[in-house]
Amino acid sequence: MTNKSSLNLLAIGYHPEIMQVVHRLINSHNGWHGTIAESLAQAQQLLQNNAYDGILLCAGVSQADEAQVNNIATNTRIIRHYGGGSGLLENEIRIAFEI
Repeated sequence: MTNKSSLNLLAIGYHPEIMQVVHRLINSHNGWHGTIAESLAQAQQLLQNNAYDGILLCAGVSQADEAQVNNIATNTRIIRHYGGGSGLLENEIRIAFEI
């Protein structure tokens, strides 16, 4: 089980402007650390070299990309983020980790 006071999250998405906002929102929470990947290749490299509690799939990530991420991160929670503002993002993460 994840330490609920600390989360290491990887957000993957292909729209840089949106990903900068996602990055800022994740890191605005005490104990949450967010890293962003703006390509599938960058995400794969980060996943090979780092441990994450959860992965947010954001703007532009296809189902095929999601399948590749699932193959690499077999024991990591995958959260599909559909947009809609900071409250929705926070709730998606809180629900996924039951916090």
